[in-house]
Amino acid sequence: MARKYFGTDGIRGRANGVITPELALKVGQAAGLVFKNGDHRHRVLIGKDTRLSGYMIETALIAGFTSVGMDVLQTGPIPTPAVAMLTRSMRADLGVMISASHNPYDDNGIKLFGPDGYKLSDEVEREIEKLLDADLDKRLARSADLGRAKRIDGVHDRYIEFAKRTLPRALEFDGMRVVIDCANGAAYRVAPEALWELGAEVFAVGVEPDGFNINKECGSTAPEALSRKVREMRADIGIALDG
Repeated sequence: MARKYFGTDGIRGRANGVITPELALKVGQAAGLVFKNGDHRHRVLIGKDTRLSGYMIETALIAGFTSVGMDVLQTGPIPTPAVAMLTRSMRADLGVMISASHNPYDDNGIKLFGPDGYKLSDEVEREIEKLLDADLDKRLARSADLGRAKRIDGVHDRYIEFAKRTLPRALEFDGMRVVIDCANGAAYRVAPEALWELGAEVFAVGVEPDGFNINKECGSTAPEALSRKVREMRADIGIALDG
């Protein structure tokens, strides 16, 4: 059965076209209601990439989640796997990544993760979709039960340590010259730092996001710049990321 909002990788489309503040607000409310199980204080972790529209979508999502009584943890720009990891690590009920990965800056998306850090099942996404077109006014939290939003620090360091632990402890990049193209996207801070901590001599490009230049003539969709930089720096390897 075709779904109205969710595709193969969350909800995606043109920012302020398909992904409007109204839709993001309803996603926050609907997902919050679906994942509010039990009497504990519920919370959701939200990460994003560097697109200009991320501010608008994040703010609308926060309004939606807090209006149904969920607390919000904001990470700022961080890679999608970091949202999955932090959702588990911080015992959140739900994780959200605002990103359209390799698409141009004027697209964006909303991807949801369960408390286990994995993508939601089709069944859960259908449950959220039913609520997106419903009148939720009578299911909003009482004034005293509204959620709070808080920006959390140290998430980049936590994710770098997690990523390093996935490698054999004896593995080091000492003496390697590595060019990393971060596509002016979500990994622009953590990727060069992780490689440097592993001992590599790092030459980073695509690390000056301005809200518009994500994936623009850089990253995995345009590897020519990386190729030139590898030759220029006589690097051992070049790595291209998407936004």
